[in-house]
Amino acid sequence: MQENIPLTVERLSDTQQKDFCVTSALQIQSLLRGLMEKGLPAALYFDGAENFIMTSVLDVGNKGFWVEQGVDEPKNRRIAKSHKIILVSALDQVKIQFSGNEARAATHQSYPAFYLPFTGNLYRLQQREYYRLMLPHSRPLTCLVPVIEPPAQRLVEISVMDISIGGVRLFYTDNDIEFTAGQIYAGCQIDLPELGKINVTIIVKKMVSISPKLGQIIRRIGCEFKDSDNTTGILLQRYITKMQRIKVGQ
Repeated sequence: MQENIPLTVERLSDTQQKDFCVTSALQIQSLLRGLMEKGLPAALYFDGAENFIMTSVLDVGNKGFWVEQGVDEPKNRRIAKSHKIILVSALDQVKIQFSGNEARAATHQSYPAFYLPFTGNLYRLQQREYYRLMLPHSRPLTCLVPVIEPPAQRLVEISVMDISIGGVRLFYTDNDIEFTAGQIYAGCQIDLPELGKINVTIIVKKMVSISPKLGQIIRRIGCEFKDSDNTTGILLQRYITKMQRIKVGQ
């Protein structure tokens, strides 16, 4: 279930705008379609972000998207005349904020709507920990990690405990593998069923060892993805969404 993230406008510094801006048209459409498919609420701000209406995404096209109009007609007219609008929503515990120059009064399937062209910027405000998808035993994932052992290198297959758009948690029992915090591993591979293989660079952030029974040690390592591209983010988001739907349907 989605946490209650306040749909307030985030004032972003120049650095934050650069870090959080989504530049891939495909990823922008994917995020907006996620809001549409889940019927998630959104706040549409106008008048210098001092006023807003509650709305939701109706549809997503190649050059823009549609949101429903509000019940207050005077506000709808002011929105249509605004030269700056901000749409705020949240998807999978992550705030989504679109800033544009206009919201045109329109209809969508005979329903009163606003059309927002893709002439502004969409920000994915990952300020909390990424949503983690716990992997069921019936649908395991593995991560191939290249481990350098002079003078050679080998690929080690490690089980995935949970995964998010921002990183992965791995677990293993092999005493021959040694990880330390801060280590970076480039060229790691994770095969997402029916979606494709992703190649990622991971940074080891945290390590924990547990002993569920005498003589057995399970090591867990929390890793962060480094410099993931938009394609990787889209595939991970699709995989997480798909697995959530499977869990809900069970």
